[in-house]
Amino acid sequence: MESTQDYSTLLILLGGLSGIALYAEAARVGLRDKGYAIPVWVIGLNFSWAVIHTLLVGKIEGASLPVVIIAVRIALDILVFYTWVKFGGRHFPENPGEGWFVPWSLLVIVVAFILHSTVIMQFGISPGLAYTAVMQNFVMSLLFIAMLARRKRRKAQSMIIAVAKLTGSLALTILYGVLGAEALDGPNNLLLVIGSLSCLFDLIYIALLSQAKPYEKREPGSEPDARKTVHPEPA
Repeated sequence: MESTQDYSTLLILLGGLSGIALYAEAARVGLRDKGYAIPVWVIGLNFSWAVIHTLLVGKIEGASLPVVIIAVRIALDILVFYTWVKFGGRHFPENPGEGWFVPWSLLVIVVAFILHSTVIMQFGISPGLAYTAVMQNFVMSLLFIAMLARRKRRKAQSMIIAVAKLTGSLALTILYGVLGAEALDGPNNLLLVIGSLSCLFDLIYIALLSQAKPYEKREPGSEPDARKTVHPEPA
Protein backbone atom coordinates (compact mmCIF):
# COMPACT_ATOMS: atom_id res chain seq x y z
CA MET A 1 0.00 0.00 0.00
CA GLU A 2 2.85 2.33 0.88
CA SER A 3 4.56 1.43 -2.40
CA THR A 4 1.42 2.33 -4.35
CA GLN A 5 1.25 5.67 -2.56
CA ASP A 6 4.87 6.34 -3.47
CA TYR A 7 4.15 5.59 -7.13
CA SER A 8 1.09 7.84 -7.03
CA THR A 9 3.15 10.71 -5.63
CA LEU A 10 5.78 10.24 -8.34
CA LEU A 11 3.10 10.22 -11.05
CA ILE A 12 1.51 13.39 -9.66
CA LEU A 13 4.90 15.10 -9.71
CA LEU A 14 5.66 13.78 -13.20
CA GLY A 15 2.34 15.05 -14.52
CA GLY A 16 2.81 18.43 -12.87
CA LEU A 17 6.36 18.90 -14.12
CA SER A 18 5.30 17.81 -17.62
CA GLY A 19 2.62 20.49 -17.54
CA ILE A 20 5.17 23.12 -16.50
CA ALA A 21 7.54 22.06 -19.30
CA LEU A 22 4.70 22.11 -21.83
CA TYR A 23 3.42 25.56 -20.91
CA ALA A 24 6.88 27.09 -20.56
CA GLU A 25 7.80 25.83 -24.02
CA ALA A 26 4.43 26.94 -25.41
CA ALA A 27 5.07 30.46 -24.16
CA ARG A 28 8.59 30.45 -25.57
CA VAL A 29 7.72 29.26 -29.09
CA GLY A 30 4.60 31.41 -29.14
CA LEU A 31 6.61 34.56 -28.51
CA ARG A 32 9.35 33.41 -30.87
CA ASP A 33 7.03 32.64 -33.81
CA LYS A 34 4.50 35.35 -33.00
CA GLY A 35 1.67 32.85 -32.75
CA TYR A 36 -0.27 30.95 -30.12
CA ALA A 37 0.87 27.43 -29.24
CA ILE A 38 -2.25 26.34 -27.35
CA PRO A 39 -5.89 26.81 -28.44
CA VAL A 40 -7.97 29.06 -26.19
CA TRP A 41 -10.35 26.28 -25.09
CA VAL A 42 -7.37 24.34 -23.76
CA ILE A 43 -6.00 27.44 -22.05
CA GLY A 44 -9.37 28.13 -20.44
CA LEU A 45 -9.87 24.56 -19.24
CA ASN A 46 -6.34 24.25 -17.85
CA PHE A 47 -6.31 27.67 -16.22
CA SER A 48 -9.68 27.21 -14.52
CA TRP A 49 -8.74 23.71 -13.35
CA ALA A 50 -5.43 24.93 -11.92
CA VAL A 51 -7.07 27.83 -10.08
CA ILE A 52 -9.81 25.62 -8.61
CA HIS A 53 -7.25 22.96 -7.63
CA THR A 54 -5.03 25.52 -5.91
CA LEU A 55 -7.93 27.06 -3.99
CA LEU A 56 -9.61 23.82 -2.90
CA VAL A 57 -6.68 21.44 -2.45
CA GLY A 58 -4.39 24.17 -1.15
CA LYS A 59 -6.93 24.89 1.59
CA ILE A 60 -6.76 21.23 2.64
CA GLU A 61 -3.09 20.37 2.11
CA GLY A 62 -1.47 23.77 2.46
CA ALA A 63 1.62 24.55 0.40
CA SER A 64 2.33 20.93 -0.55
CA LEU A 65 4.63 20.27 -3.51
CA PRO A 66 1.78 19.34 -5.91
CA VAL A 67 -0.09 22.53 -4.95
CA VAL A 68 3.04 24.63 -5.54
CA ILE A 69 3.58 23.00 -8.95
CA ILE A 70 0.00 23.76 -9.98
CA ALA A 71 0.42 27.34 -8.75
CA VAL A 72 3.46 27.72 -11.02
CA ARG A 73 1.33 26.45 -13.88
CA ILE A 74 -1.17 29.24 -13.26
CA ALA A 75 1.53 31.83 -13.92
CA LEU A 76 2.48 30.02 -17.13
CA ASP A 77 -1.20 29.76 -18.11
CA ILE A 78 -1.45 33.54 -17.89
CA LEU A 79 1.65 33.96 -20.07
CA VAL A 80 0.30 31.52 -22.67
CA PHE A 81 -3.06 33.30 -22.60
CA TYR A 82 -1.16 36.51 -23.37
CA THR A 83 0.25 34.91 -26.53
CA TRP A 84 -3.30 33.95 -27.51
CA VAL A 85 -4.58 37.50 -27.00
CA LYS A 86 -1.52 38.98 -28.71
CA PHE A 87 -1.44 36.76 -31.80
CA GLY A 88 -4.71 34.83 -31.98
CA GLY A 89 -6.92 37.67 -33.18
CA ARG A 90 -5.67 37.41 -36.76
CA HIS A 91 -7.17 33.91 -36.95
CA PHE A 92 -10.57 34.92 -35.59
CA PRO A 93 -13.42 34.56 -38.13
CA GLU A 94 -14.32 37.71 -40.07
CA ASN A 95 -17.90 37.14 -38.99
CA PRO A 96 -18.58 38.18 -36.20
CA GLY A 97 -15.31 40.13 -36.55
CA GLU A 98 -12.16 40.71 -34.51
CA GLY A 99 -14.00 43.08 -32.17
CA TRP A 100 -15.52 39.98 -30.59
CA PHE A 101 -12.15 38.26 -30.14
CA VAL A 102 -11.40 39.35 -26.56
CA PRO A 103 -15.01 38.98 -25.31
CA TRP A 104 -15.12 35.49 -26.84
CA SER A 105 -11.81 34.55 -25.20
CA LEU A 106 -13.03 35.73 -21.79
CA LEU A 107 -16.31 33.88 -22.28
CA VAL A 108 -14.37 30.67 -22.91
CA ILE A 109 -12.61 31.04 -19.55
CA VAL A 110 -15.90 31.74 -17.74
CA VAL A 111 -17.51 28.68 -19.34
CA ALA A 112 -14.50 26.56 -18.35
CA PHE A 113 -14.87 27.64 -14.71
CA ILE A 114 -18.58 26.81 -14.82
CA LEU A 115 -17.96 23.35 -16.29
CA HIS A 116 -15.26 22.44 -13.78
CA SER A 117 -17.23 23.80 -10.83
CA THR A 118 -20.34 21.87 -11.86
CA VAL A 119 -18.45 18.57 -12.14
CA ILE A 120 -16.79 19.12 -8.76
CA MET A 121 -20.11 19.97 -7.10
CA GLN A 122 -21.62 16.82 -8.60
CA PHE A 123 -18.84 14.33 -7.78
CA GLY A 124 -16.86 15.97 -4.96
CA ILE A 125 -13.48 17.68 -4.91
CA SER A 126 -11.05 14.80 -5.51
CA PRO A 127 -13.18 12.77 -7.97
CA GLY A 128 -14.28 15.94 -9.77
CA LEU A 129 -10.70 17.15 -10.21
CA ALA A 130 -9.69 13.71 -11.48
CA TYR A 131 -12.51 13.49 -14.03
CA THR A 132 -12.00 17.02 -15.31
CA ALA A 133 -8.21 16.62 -15.52
CA VAL A 134 -8.44 13.53 -17.72
CA MET A 135 -11.27 14.90 -19.86
CA GLN A 136 -9.59 18.24 -20.56
CA ASN A 137 -6.37 16.40 -21.36
CA PHE A 138 -8.27 14.40 -23.99
CA VAL A 139 -9.72 17.59 -25.49
CA MET A 140 -6.20 19.01 -25.60
CA SER A 141 -4.95 15.97 -27.55
CA LEU A 142 -7.63 16.42 -30.20
CA LEU A 143 -7.22 20.19 -30.55
CA PHE A 144 -3.44 19.93 -30.91
CA ILE A 145 -3.90 17.66 -33.93
CA ALA A 146 -6.58 19.95 -35.38
CA MET A 147 -4.30 22.97 -34.96
CA LEU A 148 -1.37 21.25 -36.67
CA ALA A 149 -3.58 20.01 -39.51
CA ARG A 150 -4.84 23.54 -40.12
CA ARG A 151 -1.40 25.15 -40.07
CA LYS A 152 0.41 22.39 -42.00
CA ARG A 153 3.69 23.55 -40.44
CA ARG A 154 5.38 23.79 -37.06
CA LYS A 155 4.57 27.42 -36.28
CA ALA A 156 4.48 27.87 -32.48
CA GLN A 157 4.80 24.12 -31.98
CA SER A 158 7.70 21.93 -30.95
CA MET A 159 8.56 18.35 -30.11
CA ILE A 160 9.13 19.39 -26.49
CA ILE A 161 5.45 20.33 -26.25
CA ALA A 162 4.41 17.06 -27.90
CA VAL A 163 6.56 14.82 -25.69
CA ALA A 164 5.59 16.70 -22.51
CA LYS A 165 1.94 16.28 -23.50
CA LEU A 166 2.37 12.52 -23.92
CA THR A 167 4.25 12.23 -20.63
CA GLY A 168 1.45 14.03 -18.82
CA SER A 169 -1.16 11.80 -20.44
CA LEU A 170 0.70 8.66 -19.40
CA ALA A 171 1.02 9.91 -15.82
CA LEU A 172 -2.71 10.68 -15.56
CA THR A 173 -3.73 7.38 -17.16
CA ILE A 174 -1.57 5.24 -14.89
CA LEU A 175 -2.47 7.27 -11.80
CA TYR A 176 -6.25 7.05 -12.16
CA GLY A 177 -6.75 4.12 -14.52
CA VAL A 178 -4.15 1.62 -13.29
CA LEU A 179 -3.11 2.43 -9.72
CA GLY A 180 -6.39 4.10 -8.83
CA ALA A 181 -7.18 6.72 -6.22
CA GLU A 182 -8.95 6.29 -2.89
CA ALA A 183 -11.48 8.97 -3.81
CA LEU A 184 -12.36 6.98 -6.95
CA ASP A 185 -12.55 3.63 -5.10
CA GLY A 186 -9.55 2.25 -6.94
CA PRO A 187 -8.70 2.04 -10.65
CA ASN A 188 -11.29 3.77 -12.83
CA ASN A 189 -12.11 2.11 -16.16
CA LEU A 190 -13.61 5.27 -17.67
CA LEU A 191 -10.49 7.30 -16.95
CA LEU A 192 -8.32 4.41 -18.15
CA VAL A 193 -10.07 4.37 -21.55
CA ILE A 194 -10.10 8.16 -21.96
CA GLY A 195 -6.49 8.43 -20.83
CA SER A 196 -5.41 5.65 -23.19
CA LEU A 197 -7.12 7.43 -26.08
CA SER A 198 -5.30 10.62 -25.11
CA CYS A 199 -1.99 8.76 -25.27
CA LEU A 200 -2.92 7.35 -28.69
CA PHE A 201 -3.73 10.78 -30.11
CA ASP A 202 -0.59 12.23 -28.50
CA LEU A 203 1.47 9.63 -30.37
CA ILE A 204 -0.35 10.55 -33.58
CA TYR A 205 0.42 14.21 -32.92
CA ILE A 206 4.11 13.41 -32.40
CA ALA A 207 4.18 11.47 -35.68
CA LEU A 208 2.43 14.26 -37.59
CA LEU A 209 4.62 16.94 -36.03
CA SER A 210 7.80 15.06 -36.98
CA GLN A 211 6.67 15.18 -40.63
CA ALA A 212 5.38 18.75 -40.63
CA LYS A 213 7.24 21.47 -42.49
CA PRO A 214 9.37 23.72 -40.28
CA TYR A 215 8.15 27.25 -39.78
CA GLU A 216 10.33 29.83 -41.51
CA LYS A 217 9.99 33.37 -40.23
CA ARG A 218 9.91 36.01 -42.94
CA GLU A 219 12.03 39.10 -42.78
CA PRO A 220 10.21 42.23 -41.51
CA GLY A 221 8.33 43.87 -44.35
CA SER A 222 8.45 40.79 -46.59
CA GLU A 223 5.36 39.07 -45.22
CA PRO A 224 2.01 39.79 -46.90
CA ASP A 225 -0.82 41.40 -44.99
CA ALA A 226 -1.71 38.78 -42.36
CA ARG A 227 -5.41 39.55 -42.54
CA LYS A 228 -5.44 38.61 -46.21
CA THR A 229 -3.53 35.39 -45.85
CA VAL A 230 -4.44 33.83 -42.52
CA HIS A 231 -7.53 31.79 -41.83
CA PRO A 232 -9.52 30.81 -38.76
CA GLU A 233 -7.93 28.06 -36.70
CA PRO A 234 -9.28 25.74 -34.01
CA ALA A 235 -9.87 27.78 -30.88
